[in-house]
Amino acid sequence: MLRPYEPLLTIVPEGWGVIGALGGVAALLSLGGAVVVPAVLAAALPAAAGFYADPRHGVSCKPRGALAPVDGTVIHRRECHDPVLNREAIRIVIRTSLWGGYCLRAPISGDVMPVSRGGGAAVSRIRTEEGQDLLVRVGRGSLLGARPVMLGVGERVGQGRRCGLRRLAREIEVIVPMGWRVEVQLGQRVRSGETLLATMLRKT
Repeated sequence: MLRPYEPLLTIVPEGWGVIGALGGVAALLSLGGAVVVPAVLAAALPAAAGFYADPRHGVSCKPRGALAPVDGTVIHRRECHDPVLNREAIRIVIRTSLWGGYCLRAPISGDVMPVSRGGGAAVSRIRTEEGQDLLVRVGRGSLLGARPVMLGVGERVGQGRRCGLRRLAREIEVIVPMGWRVEVQLGQRVRSGETLLATMLRKT
């Protein structure tokens, strides 16, 4: 059984549902003699296919790094207080690309950890083998009730692997512990599963 974030012919399962609904309604209306509305719905099919597509592409391997979880542009990179884990941290915010890949990809390899109720439903927590906790959070927009990482607590996720869906998220935040080195600049375009956002520095 396909997980929600596993594409079939480059399009995620929920995308096929939307495409099928548009095509079905267009066909029924055209059988009833309508012309304009079926034509509009048919014209929307390529746009729907593009929106829900997540083509296969290369994945970087950065064992001590955090990769971009989504295609987009870096609009914020600054130290902050992380209220979810009550720590000082660094927040990197990416404005999502409307026509970028529909799937979210795991920034790091690690175990999915529980998040307190105060963290809300729009945040996921991954713990590395070194015991470093990284958060992926929706800053603006919505995942329609899903978490960024759609795996259960205790499951392991691989760096750069598909793990969730972008849906209507407009901004995705990656929050790393204080002491990591940020590798991206404001305004830089990033690619999911490929662009290095930050690096965990070795302790001396």
